Amino acid sequence: MSDSQKKSEASRSSAAEADLVLQQAGDAAPSADAGIVPLADAHRRGASSLYRRLLLALVTVLVLAAAGIAIWLNRPRQKPLEELAVKATPAVAALLREVSQLVNDTLALFPNDVYAWDMAGRTYSRFGKTDEAQRCWKKCLELDDAFVPAYQALGVAALESGDLKVAAEYYEKAWRLAPDSSVHPTQLGEVLMQEGRLGEACKVLREALRRHPRAVAIRALLGQALVQLQEYLEAVDHLKLAIRMSPDYTNGYYPLATALDRLGRKEEAAEVRRTFQQLKRRDELQHRQQLKDAGEQLVAVRVSVAQAYVSAAKIHLSVGDAPTAERYLKRAVELAPQFTEASLMMAWLKERTGDRATARRILDRVVEENATHLETLMRAAKLSTDWQELDRAEALYRKAIALTPYEAGGYLALASLYMTTGKRPFEAQLLALKAAAREPAAASFALLAGAAQRNGDGITAAAAAREAVRLEPDNPEYQRIAKSLGVEP
Repeated sequence: MSDSQKKSEASRSSAAEADLVLQQAGDAAPSADAGIVPLADAHRRGASSLYRRLLLALVTVLVLAAAGIAIWLNRPRQKPLEELAVKATPAVAALLREVSQLVNDTLALFPNDVYAWDMAGRTYSRFGKTDEAQRCWKKCLELDDAFVPAYQALGVAALESGDLKVAAEYYEKAWRLAPDSSVHPTQLGEVLMQEGRLGEACKVLREALRRHPRAVAIRALLGQALVQLQEYLEAVDHLKLAIRMSPDYTNGYYPLATALDRLGRKEEAAEVRRTFQQLKRRDELQHRQQLKDAGEQLVAVRVSVAQAYVSAAKIHLSVGDAPTAERYLKRAVELAPQFTEASLMMAWLKERTGDRATARRILDRVVEENATHLETLMRAAKLSTDWQELDRAEALYRKAIALTPYEAGGYLALASLYMTTGKRPFEAQLLALKAAAREPAAASFALLAGAAQRNGDGITAAAAAREAVRLEPDNPEYQRIAKSLGVEP
């Protein structure tokens, strides 16, 4: 190799070494972007790590919150009546816990029984738990949309909350489903009057009065509505009759005094107003006495619990569970001996289960302790009739008549008893005639038609049948009676 070639090769070798050194140096030396790219990556990695930590913390908080809510929702909560027991006296608190357990047990055993939910609703309502009561009654309507007691009870609850429109709707539904009731049209008429719908109220009350001419509350309400409509003469007629039927009916006096004043009968109005003031003072004194009497609260609670036991007993009887029903009735009698429904039902059950001696002892005690209580006498007489103790039933009905000689109930019941047994046809007609005179309703005239026909008095029978159909033209039974007597409806 020549010198020139050696120099050229050395030069290429040096250049290659220089290129390698430069390449290595370039890899190691910072360029214009060398410091920027690694720093951005670091920021991104830091931000991502912070975001993950925040997200994890947020998820942890949400999980803990959800767990807390689940624990709160599933916590053992006090039952509505047990909440009241916390602030009650020991005696009342024990009764509240007892009836709470009864309600819970009944609903657990009969979750689809409309009467079980109604019992729960009425029990809650008696102790002021209106929201729970309404929930129960709405459940009743889910189970049976024709269950009249639920509509009536929801109407009362709506009225108490001030929702007159809803109250009127519930009362009207109850009345349309039970047109023979005197309670539902009375409540409906009263709500319509409060709403200022006086014309509608009068229409409802007149229709109800046609079926129940002796209903004092209906007649008095109609009188009040007529006063507001300035129809004073008719108002006086209705209000005077209401007071004559029930002299202690305080609410009839004030509107009567107003109507008499408007008619210029000042002295008569002043006398009525004085009577109103006396009755009002009496009512206020009675109310104050009830509030002052601490023992009254315990008595009232015991009666309310007894009512719940009687309702539960009826439910158990409906499925043939007589032992539980008897146990519940026994407890009801223990709690409230004055609550005669429990005792009468116990007498009925004892007779049905073959223990007639005990049944009669219970009935004797109830009648003796409530000799002046009309409803008790009437129910005791009905039981005696069912037991075919007709002489005893007759005696009890006569006591009822003597107790309320101006009311139709006793006369109707005794006339019906004679009609059933075929005894004393003349007296049966006479009793039916007295009933119709005291309560000129379709049912009274229908009974009179039957009694007169059995007594051989065709003229009276036909006239009574014609009147029954006139009062209730859509009643198929009355139409049948009229046709059998040759009367064209």
